[in-house]
This record gives sequence, C-alpha cells and structure tokens, in this order.
Amino acid sequence: MSLADRKILIVGGTRGIGRAVAEGALAARAEVIVTARSADRLSGLPPGLRGSVLDYTDSDSVKALAASLGTLDHLVLSASSDLAWGSFCDVSEEALRRAFEGKFWGYWRMVHAFAPRMAPGGSITLVTGAAARAAVPGTAGLAAVNGALEAMAKVLAAELAPLRVNSISPGITATEAYAGMPGAARQAMFAAAAAKLPAGRIGEAADIADAILMAAANPFLTGATIDIDGGLHLPR
Repeated sequence: MSLADRKILIVGGTRGIGRAVAEGALAARAEVIVTARSADRLSGLPPGLRGSVLDYTDSDSVKALAASLGTLDHLVLSASSDLAWGSFCDVSEEALRRAFEGKFWGYWRMVHAFAPRMAPGGSITLVTGAAARAAVPGTAGLAAVNGALEAMAKVLAAELAPLRVNSISPGITATEAYAGMPGAARQAMFAAAAAKLPAGRIGEAADIADAILMAAANPFLTGATIDIDGGLHLPR
C-alpha cells in the first residue's frame, strides 16, 4: 500500500481537495503532476510538484497531456466545475448541461484518454459528491452529475480490470469552493451543516485526501464508492 516512486496525476490539484491529495502524495514520495486550466494557477507550486495546463473540456488538450506523460500509475479526478444548484424547477436545462459538460464529460474524457496508458496495478479515483445519494433538497443537478459518475465507475471497475476504479463521495468540505460567499454567511452555513451531521463538524480537505490516497494505494479496493461525509448518507 505504498505510493513511493509511483507516478500520480491529479486533475484540479492546485487547490482544495486536489491540493491536499497532491501534498499527501508528495509526502508519500510519489512523483506528482497536478493540472490547472491556466499557467497562473500553477505558479508557486511547492518543490517537487510538477504542473501542467489542462482544459479537460477540450478533447485536444486532454489527448495532448496523455501523450506527453506516458504511463501513469494513478489518476485522481478532483476538478470542480459549474454547479447546477437549486430546486429542480428552478434549475435551467442550460445550467444542468454546463454542469454535465464541466464534470461528467470532463472526467469521461480523462478516463477515456488515460485508461489505456495506466500501468499494471494502477488506479483511477473519481471524486464525486454526497448529493448523488443523500437526497438533499436543492441538489438534484448535483445528484444527477455525480450519480452518473458513480454508476459509470462501478462498470469501469469491472470492464477495465485489473485497473482499479473507485469513487470518493465527500460531503460539505471547507475549501475555496465557498470563497465567494461573505465570511459570516459561509461560517453560518458551515455551522448549520455541522449541526446536522453525526460527526459534528464539516469536512476538511485533508479528511477527503486521506480517503483518496488510501483508494489509490490499496490493491484490494475497486468498484467502491466511499462515503466521507460526516454521516450525511446515514438514514435518520
């Protein structure tokens, strides 16, 4: 269960959960490559991290990166995209299509391009989201996108074997994704969410990263969806 000397590509690895995964993989002595959509996002990376510009909504960009990196041991897909928040009747078709294009189809392009280039014993880990199965009002769009990815991942685990494929399903996590909210409103939302969770708090990026790194390293884990959501998925 070691990542030492393994080549790992983390899509969306410059901030939030992806950055925590990158730092954890680097500490485990892996060869780590992170991607971002612009060169600016790649400036200031810590020593040891390689950066590469990638627009995973563009097939040519994905194919070019796959050709340049050669064989990978592990692929982690943790990029964010447009989110179709809101009640079902309020979310437009266009918003949901953007959400699918930005995440589902982005992940699909990455798996399609990189699966043939993965080393024996390698893994692909998809970061999805607790909305896929938690039935939280206002998250039908998130549920659709992430549920589609989780369903696909299980089929891929069977079809691409012995390459391992798993999903990590995080709940609400304190990352830059909420930076656009006023500070007081953000903290109030976090507190309200934490009060409803058996864990009594919301997630931190490192919590999710630990599960992702375990999924990548564990040679007996495939076809799994790991809920790391503070207990949000539990029936109550």
